[in-house]
Amino acid sequence: MVKERERKGKTPALRKQQDNNSWTTPPNIESVHKCRTKKRKGVQDKTPRKKIRVSVTTRASTTCQDHIKRKMTEEVEGCSTPTKKKKGLLQQVQTKETSSSMDNSSGDIRKRNLKRKVDDFEESPMKKKTKKEQVTSQRAKFQKKYTELHLLGEGGFGSVFAGYRQKDKLPVAIKHIPKENVFLKHKDENGRKMALEVAIMLKLRNLTTSSSGQLALVSLLDWYELEEELVLVMERPMPSEDLFVYLDEHEGCLNEEEAKIILKQLVEATIQLQDANIFHRDIKVENVLIKSSSEGPQAYLIDFGLSCFDRGRKFALLRGTRDHVPPEFYRLKKYTAGPTTVWQLGVLLFEILHNKMFKTISFLTNKLKINKRLSKNCQDLMTKCLKEQPKERPTLEELLSHPWFS
Repeated sequence: MVKERERKGKTPALRKQQDNNSWTTPPNIESVHKCRTKKRKGVQDKTPRKKIRVSVTTRASTTCQDHIKRKMTEEVEGCSTPTKKKKGLLQQVQTKETSSSMDNSSGDIRKRNLKRKVDDFEESPMKKKTKKEQVTSQRAKFQKKYTELHLLGEGGFGSVFAGYRQKDKLPVAIKHIPKENVFLKHKDENGRKMALEVAIMLKLRNLTTSSSGQLALVSLLDWYELEEELVLVMERPMPSEDLFVYLDEHEGCLNEEEAKIILKQLVEATIQLQDANIFHRDIKVENVLIKSSSEGPQAYLIDFGLSCFDRGRKFALLRGTRDHVPPEFYRLKKYTAGPTTVWQLGVLLFEILHNKMFKTISFLTNKLKINKRLSKNCQDLMTKCLKEQPKERPTLEELLSHPWFS
């Protein structure tokens, strides 16, 4: 989800509803989202950064329609045109003798086909009615259990609304995703197909309930498959706001002590995701919730719409924010979960300590530099996270044991 930062005084909802202009993508990258830009007050760059979720699917052209067209083409090409030849007298006689029996049998076949079509026509409305009843039942359950309030945010995948559970007034976030945007599917152990985001959130819910400590992850409470959309109901910590807005309220950047608390919680959360073979792929200030309390800020990682299950493979399709692309994707057109997650955590730390929008290209060409006024340990941790070579970056476990967190 990408937002535009405007001058102080405008509401977050207004900042979250600006569309973005198109951009030229690097090789193998294709934008599939409407995006919006944010401008952080006090940012030195005159041109606001455009944060864009990018999603590439090399199999995007293999749609059902393409398959049908290809099938039809194969069938047409496979049929040869018969050569016209004069029939002999004997062949003509045989044709006349068999034509009557063919007519009779074809008449029976037409009757059977007609009956079959009538039966199908009579059964079809019943099937549609049953499916419609299921959708109506799901919607009724959702409306009976939850009350939806104002818009929290809007992006390329869908919209998120504030709400509450009616029985106990528990605050919730309700995410509406149009069915055409649910292009990542997952099949569970029972063979049931579901949206990949739902499968990941269900696994996260098990992580949260089995953990003895508090994880920096938002839990899924309910989900509903409706006719035209997928509805996810998630917990909403209160009072909370995303880290992007939180930075605005703190003059664009945080001090080291507060940044250390937030980043440590996120590193611990990503270690939990790594152990569960989950790759978030889009860690950034917009996808972190900050709950304010007397004990200090509590961070929550949100929005798993671009996430996937990681099984140690290399990814060739980029999904995430354009300005945060890891350097190895530009060079090798491939990236892996661990080093990319460490890179994104380094990007997040850079933004919350510098009051500047991060761009990979600008950083690699030394147009963006780490502030020398930061502590030596902080500079060292950030430098290691933002190493150009993925093998030179620390693991998440090594990152957590860094002296800066001591």
